[in-house]
Amino acid sequence: MASKKNTSNSASKSSKENGRVGGKMTKSAVERAKQSTNTEALKQEVASELGIKPGKNATAAENGKVGGSMTKKLYEKGKSSK
Repeated sequence: MASKKNTSNSASKSSKENGRVGGKMTKSAVERAKQSTNTEALKQEVASELGIKPGKNATAAENGKVGGSMTKKLYEKGKSSK
């Protein structure tokens, strides 16, 4: 039986190197941006850009797209406000 190598550490490293959003730095950047942002207004702005009406009548995928786009915008704002 072939043994499997634990690649979780190298995968995390490459994710950071590739600039993927995640981890402690991302959380702190998003938190910084949230403090100076009206998140409800941002949600409505992102939803209208995507052509989605968020809420309980939207699908989970639609609400997820809105949330993901909000996080990306908050991350970029927080990253630039260091």
